[in-house]
Amino acid sequence: MSYQDELEYLYSLHQFGIKLGLSNIRDLCALSGNPQERIKTVHVGGTNGKGSTAAVLSSILQAAGYKVGLYTSPHLTDFTERIRIHNIPIPKERVAGLVKNVRKCVGDRDIMPTFFELTTALALSYFAEELVDIAVMEVGMGGRLDATNIINPLVSVITHVGYDHMEHLGASLEEIAIEKCGIIKRGVPVITSESKGHILSIIEESAGEADAMPHVYGREFYAEPVRMTPYYSEFWYHGLQWGGLLLKTPLAGRHQMFNMGAALCAAELLTGMGFDITERQAAEGVRNVSWPGRLEMVSDRPQIFLDGAHNHDGAVSLRRFIEDVLMTQRAHGKIVLLFGVLKDKDAGAMIGELIPCSTEVIITSPNTERGLPVEALREIVEKQGIKPHVTRTISGALSLAHDIASSSDTIIVTGSLYVVGEARALIAAKLVNG
Repeated sequence: MSYQDELEYLYSLHQFGIKLGLSNIRDLCALSGNPQERIKTVHVGGTNGKGSTAAVLSSILQAAGYKVGLYTSPHLTDFTERIRIHNIPIPKERVAGLVKNVRKCVGDRDIMPTFFELTTALALSYFAEELVDIAVMEVGMGGRLDATNIINPLVSVITHVGYDHMEHLGASLEEIAIEKCGIIKRGVPVITSESKGHILSIIEESAGEADAMPHVYGREFYAEPVRMTPYYSEFWYHGLQWGGLLLKTPLAGRHQMFNMGAALCAAELLTGMGFDITERQAAEGVRNVSWPGRLEMVSDRPQIFLDGAHNHDGAVSLRRFIEDVLMTQRAHGKIVLLFGVLKDKDAGAMIGELIPCSTEVIITSPNTERGLPVEALREIVEKQGIKPHVTRTISGALSLAHDIASSSDTIIVTGSLYVVGEARALIAAKLVNG
């Protein structure tokens, strides 16, 4: 069967929804020879920032000369983006072959994996077959019962903990934090960039119970911003061994300092676990990291930023970037917000953060059955005293944004990675076709 046929099978597994638990992934991996036992890994969890942290650490390890697997979710434009080696997506023919092999192994067995479970099994098999030196694995949801929690990592990382997926993880931050702490393994050091005292206490208590040494942002390591621009961020890193490193990264936004710090601390710990990473290689990795769709500038006249701020905390970080960086530019012009969101997100809280720093608001709906319809979103926006421009498609919203914005203005596309992914593909196609 072709890549497209196998991909359609994969997507058909969405019918099984989200099943938190490790029985399916254990069965799938056992059928594939337990690839998770043949590779070294780092596990990265949290609510916001885990993808950026994983991407930075992967880039640092790659700069140090290691063969690095990277597993993240969701993808922006193509499924293969989820599974990478040296930041190169898995070939489509390998996806087809791996899916076919797993389906053959499953046969008539009583295993009904979800999309994410099977995708995780594919990633682990691919990394093992390709003999990666190490794989950086991002948690999908939660941690304790997430399919990625089958691994036994060298280092665990827990980034910021916030409200998201409450229907699965719990209604309070404390409950969510406990689920996130489920990735902490006995004797495995844990790094956290969490700053809220009561949540940090939960993480440290969980680490203590597992005899896992905690490393906390602001105590054992931190990143101090020097210069924040629309194009790059410059900062000092002070860590376990590396002190006073002046670093530069294309990832924009003050919130990235927490992610940079956690990734660099993880690299320092790995240096004591059989890996050899120099300060120069760390700087190279930070400088060359790529993480599309997260405050990514894809045009400069007008400035167009794509940011997958998909929950309230993400919207807060985006607002701070607009206020701290964009609105301090000498002539920042209008800020046109293009916003679409999923049904299960707190759209009111998200748009409430962004309306005060936006000149015009365009609303649309992600091209998925999970998308919040524009009619419902319009009611939410209008309750906040704003009359938005309404379009039903991402392409229509982009066209309208270009009509509204002059070359000196800024367009920000956000609210959902579905919106950002489609917008990114449309913009890339326009650039290619002139």
